[in-house]
Amino acid sequence: MKMFQKTIGFRIFFWVFLVLIGAFVFLPLLWMINTALKPSSDTFTLTFFTGPKTLENILNIIRDPTIMGYLRNSLLVSFASSFMATIVCAFAGYSFSKFRYRGRKFIMGLFMMSQAFPQAILLLSIYVLMQRTGLLGSYWALLISYVVFTLPVGTWTLKSYFDQLPDALIESAKIDGAGHARIMFQIIFPMAVPGMISIAIYGFAWSRNDLLYSMTLVTDTARRTLVPGLVMTFLGEASTNWSAMMAASLVSAVPVTIIFVFLQRYFIQGLTSGAVKG
Repeated sequence: MKMFQKTIGFRIFFWVFLVLIGAFVFLPLLWMINTALKPSSDTFTLTFFTGPKTLENILNIIRDPTIMGYLRNSLLVSFASSFMATIVCAFAGYSFSKFRYRGRKFIMGLFMMSQAFPQAILLLSIYVLMQRTGLLGSYWALLISYVVFTLPVGTWTLKSYFDQLPDALIESAKIDGAGHARIMFQIIFPMAVPGMISIAIYGFAWSRNDLLYSMTLVTDTARRTLVPGLVMTFLGEASTNWSAMMAASLVSAVPVTIIFVFLQRYFIQGLTSGAVKG
């Protein structure tokens, strides 16, 4: 590796590749910020952090009770679905990892196969199911859907995480008289906190960014979450208020950014620990 690093060609390739990746990741974010700070009359100008700037778009979003209501609804649904999905995935992953029973491998295969079905096709059956159970139009329809979609990835990730925990630890706890519930909640789950946080962040991001299910399963304006709320508010057939849309996206990204900044260490640790079976 050192031999390639000393060549000029390798260094040029490395820096060009690094700049391209950085542009791919950060340029859309910078363009969103640039558009949010522009006056509405300058939305379609090609100025990039030059020309007149204003905070009026952002202040209008913060003062708008409807948009803030969408943000509150979105955070409520995202936190609730993330918590529920993490708990369910933890129990399922622990079951697949530490117990041996008939049909276990078949169920694990079903979890993996469920990822192959398109979400739009699954929406048809989920819509009918929620309609017949009387949950259509409520947050429960969204919560159940988001937990179902997080379950395959979350279960397999936590299973790999639990596989690294020695069985001798569980056997020692059983010898000391601990039951399965105590072993899970006082020994196993505390040791799997990084993995569980990574699944919680994954479920949170999934539910927050969803448009298809949130727009279809909940149609009440007062209950709309952020993404469909922004689409219905700022996107129209005749015109689109891109400055307000970008400002709303920027404001809504602040809570998510704060959460990820404080939990990124656990998120990365959870993903890398569960990636390879020890």
